[in-house]
Amino acid sequence: MTLHPTAATLPERPEPLARQVYGILSEMLLSGQLRPADRMSMRDLAERLGVSVMPVRDAVSRLVAAGALESSPNRAVAVPVMTRAGFRDLTEVRIHNETLAASLAAQRMSVPELDRLRQLERGFCEALASGDSRDAVRANKTLHFHIYDGAGSPVLRDVISTMWLKAGPVITLDLGEASRRTRNAASVSNHADLVRALCVRDGEGAARAMEADIRSAAEFILSRDVLRG
Repeated sequence: MTLHPTAATLPERPEPLARQVYGILSEMLLSGQLRPADRMSMRDLAERLGVSVMPVRDAVSRLVAAGALESSPNRAVAVPVMTRAGFRDLTEVRIHNETLAASLAAQRMSVPELDRLRQLERGFCEALASGDSRDAVRANKTLHFHIYDGAGSPVLRDVISTMWLKAGPVITLDLGEASRRTRNAASVSNHADLVRALCVRDGEGAARAMEADIRSAAEFILSRDVLRG
């Protein structure tokens, strides 16, 4: 599939252009706007963002180094198609870090943050019910990162973000399929358990619910035989 990125607005702030472009591309990966095997031209992307190719090349180089993108000599950029073994490995590392974040969030999230969490859970359920797969993927990402932010550990948050740069496109193979009623029900149930545990400050329960959410999605993706190897 060839990707035709939608026009994006660079933030009006005194940051290097390469950092701004990196932020936009990262968000596209994190929120599932990019799918495995999607391709784009650096020149086309630069034109759509209204910048020269150089900051795009710099941003892409960082994402290639993180394993989130692949580049070719003709300046094409692609989202890698992960191997099954690589995906299993990523899943276990995600579980290790994201269950820790859930446990910490149960201790550290403020009452307003918990209120916001309940709103995000409702938004996720509404997105699933609407059948808009892109909204569901974005809502899932927003809910999860609200929890990771609530853990109060910038280092852990950065580690999780790096893993999600690889995981985000693959997650679209799960929540991106709007007609999967069984998976949708499992996602709703796991998120409900997660939010409930966080709201009663149950760190162990939050960690179990986070693990259940990640594992059930991973098992579904592996069952679809869409990964390499």
